[in-house]
Amino acid sequence: MRVVNEFVGVVFSGLSALVVEGVTDEGEVIRVSARTRDEPVPCPVCGTPTGRVHGFHGRVVADVPVDGRRVVVDVRVRRLVCPVLGCPRQTFREQIPGIVERYQRRTNRLADQLGSVVKELLTSARQGE
Repeated sequence: MRVVNEFVGVVFSGLSALVVEGVTDEGEVIRVSARTRDEPVPCPVCGTPTGRVHGFHGRVVADVPVDGRRVVVDVRVRRLVCPVLGCPRQTFREQIPGIVERYQRRTNRLADQLGSVVKELLTSARQGE
């Protein structure tokens, strides 16, 4: 089991800010089940750290392919309660900086990889004119 965990850690090293709970081979797709770490997060309005969970929310994002197959990451993020009574933001969803930005449907590393491919294609197209 330790070897499997190490393998998962290497293959999905770009998801190191998450806790990978499982990996499923669905043929054309590899599905990764993950969650955020159980650490306090600062409120986006007042900055007060909190770990008090109000509920959970699921996000589905694409990651870089593995073995030529699509990788889909199902991430469980927490909805947290701000501990400051006067704060206008009573609850908020935690973000996953470094992996996925707000509203993104791709991990940062997949977005960077796609950007590099597009840049190369544009460069090649300009040289061919």
